[in-house]
Amino acid sequence: MGNPNKWEIMSALWLGAFGRETMGRPESEFIAVALDAAREVIGSPLSIVEGASLLYQVTVDNRLAINVNPKKPTRGNSAFQTDVCIFEEVSADVTIPRVVLEFKANLSTHDVLTYSAKARRHKQVYPYLRYGLVIGNETTIPGRFFTHNEALDFCVAGGSFKKNRLQELFARLLGQEVKASRALEQIAFGHAPVFMFRSDIIADTGDGRVV
Repeated sequence: MGNPNKWEIMSALWLGAFGRETMGRPESEFIAVALDAAREVIGSPLSIVEGASLLYQVTVDNRLAINVNPKKPTRGNSAFQTDVCIFEEVSADVTIPRVVLEFKANLSTHDVLTYSAKARRHKQVYPYLRYGLVIGNETTIPGRFFTHNEALDFCVAGGSFKKNRLQELFARLLGQEVKASRALEQIAFGHAPVFMFRSDIIADTGDGRVV
């Protein structure tokens, strides 16, 4: 895989500098809720990590050597940091990423383009990875998400949900996305033939409020 282009490098810098908004309901609140929900439903061999780094490219140098450690990615060395990641231990010394949750207080067009590009780069390394956004202050998913998204698998408008409903939502979402990741892994690396493949669209049009 080639080096990231200028736009992707600028996007990575932008994420590092401005990726934590504080207006309205802070991202940290939603990250905490997601972590609590995940801990309730996730057990061995699954684990949840906040701030994990994932590779966005693996390059073979001019001596045919790989200069990154796929088992221990580090930010700044062909790896981007993520907000929350669900991992699965598949052997004694191998843990693979299953699901990434990125959190934004509000969602701009630039956010959609940036995170979609980020998700695409990660999926080129981990073809079984599921990747999505949680928007803290939006009560519905903005149309710009559907217009500009290319590689994100899901999006949640967290502003429409009270805390207990958010926990229920995250618990259900993470279970479904882990299942999807395992299915993609079997398609990419399994030996069983696949006779049909389809992507299902799930759009929850309720407001999610607890009354």
